This record gives sequence, C-alpha cells and structure tokens, in this order.
Amino acid sequence: MSDKSDWGDWTDAFYADVDAQLTERVLDRFAPDGEIVFGNNPPAIGHDAVRELLENLRAALTGMRHEWCNRWQVTPTTLVLEARVHYLTRGGAEVILPTVTVIGRGPSALITSLRVHIDAAPLFAALDAEAVAAQEVTG
Repeated sequence: MSDKSDWGDWTDAFYADVDAQLTERVLDRFAPDGEIVFGNNPPAIGHDAVRELLENLRAALTGMRHEWCNRWQVTPTTLVLEARVHYLTRGGAEVILPTVTVIGRGPSALITSLRVHIDAAPLFAALDAEAVAAQEVTG
C-alpha cells in the first residue's frame, strides 16, 4: 500500500465507481466498520449506514464527476485529495463544489475512514429549489 502508483490506480478505479454511482462496488472497498463523514453531517459507520448515505445521494442526483486538482499521499495509509466535484441534479442543474477528502485505509487496503470536507449548501439549495418547483407544478 505504500506505493504511490497503487494509490493513483486505486483512486482512479474507486472514483470511477463513485462517479458512476455504483454503490455496491464502492462499498466493496470499505472495511465492515469503515466510515464516511460528508460535510458537517454525522458519520455513517458500517456498510449499512454508508450504503444509505450513498443511495440518498444517488436518489438526488443524475450524476457526478470528480475533477482532480491535487493528490497527496501523506502516509502509506493516508491520502488527501483536492477536487472540484461536478454534481448534476435530477432537474438538470450542475453544481460545482470544491472539496478536500481525506482517505484512510487499513492493513487490508480497505477504507477505514473517508472524510469529505465540503460546503454542500449550494447543492442543497439547488435540490431544494427543484423540489419547490416540482411542488408548484404538481400542487
């Protein structure tokens, strides 16, 4: 796991699955007690909670794409990623947000911790606006 090319290949494959919203393939890379912390939300710990978080995100979006700015291997088991994430809502809005993600992997190379540092308020505002517009149409 200390080889930088391993992290690069691993990151590319992992985020291809994240961007394709392939929940089970993403979960396959998490330790059973692995966690995701997204923004200021409470941690989702364990496969069931991580699955729920990913499925909720998938239900709100038609797609996402990570545009890498920087990648730093901090230790053999810790990676820091800087990206601009392009979120595409079900209503067709594209919301681009800067993020920094810290990923920790255990001895088995499975994710033990994935912490997404993001201000998701613009994404939630776009989703809320779409929900209000849809209610007005059906209401």
